[in-house]
Amino acid sequence: MPLYESVIICRQDITKNQLDQIISDFKDHLISEKGNILHEEYWGLRNLAYEINKNKKGHYNMLIIEIMADKISEYERRLRLHEDIVRFMTIKIKKYEEKNSIMLDNQSE
Repeated sequence: MPLYESVIICRQDITKNQLDQIISDFKDHLISEKGNILHEEYWGLRNLAYEINKNKKGHYNMLIIEIMADKISEYERRLRLHEDIVRFMTIKIKKYEEKNSIMLDNQSE
């Protein structure tokens, strides 16, 4: 199955519990579509490059997903419709190395 990296930016004013619920709902949807979540990272509340809908910060999450290509369009449609998601980006990757991302490594320094 193809691999995808999906970064989701949620509004700054939601709580950590709400954020966990949003990400959990999307993970459940992907699993119900016969996909696998290989890795998940929370990058924290970070500044946005520019203000988006009166948000200057956002909660960043990254998911590494293994799912069939035709299921990604429905996943992205759901992301687009969710009111707490400011931006998202899903890209196809060739391989996944089981280590923390650069963003998570920079946080720990």
